[in-house]
Amino acid sequence: MKCPRCGLIVTDEVPACEGCHFTIADLDKLLPKPPQQNGSVNDFAGLFSQDEQQLLTEQLIEFSQKYAGELVIITIQNADPVKASEYVFWLFNRWQIGDDRHKGIAILLAEENRRVESEVGYGWEPIISDPESGEILDTVVVPQLKNGDYFSAMQTAIREIDKLMQSNLDSISPETDSPKA
Repeated sequence: MKCPRCGLIVTDEVPACEGCHFTIADLDKLLPKPPQQNGSVNDFAGLFSQDEQQLLTEQLIEFSQKYAGELVIITIQNADPVKASEYVFWLFNRWQIGDDRHKGIAILLAEENRRVESEVGYGWEPIISDPESGEILDTVVVPQLKNGDYFSAMQTAIREIDKLMQSNLDSISPETDSPKA
């Protein structure tokens, strides 16, 4: 996992980033109580129609069943007073996405900040890393967002993350749930 403030690679055993001393408690001081999570699609910015939310939810349920974890989409107006990367890190941890196994991904779309960010839980890092998730967002999702097509962009994100995870899954040993040696 990378530090959402400075980008340094950190592990869950370290309570603070060794590069910038960032902690989640820093965000707790800056941000109000987290909004209530409402399933897999949390459209706080109102970017999706009811039908679009339903279709995304169905895709996300199928994804979650396939990989025994969570993929959550979050839209907000803006992440102020923090960076979108910090906000998605904060929500990922405060909502405990991927439960105690940390098998989850959160995708945050901050409309006014014009940012899309993701957070990958430690439990899924053997099959998808933060940089890989970020590359998917940068290369295939952002172009659709620039056209204002939020729904198609999120469908693409789900599909591309699924394809990457499926292709990387062969490197995981099902007996140990860890990378093969």
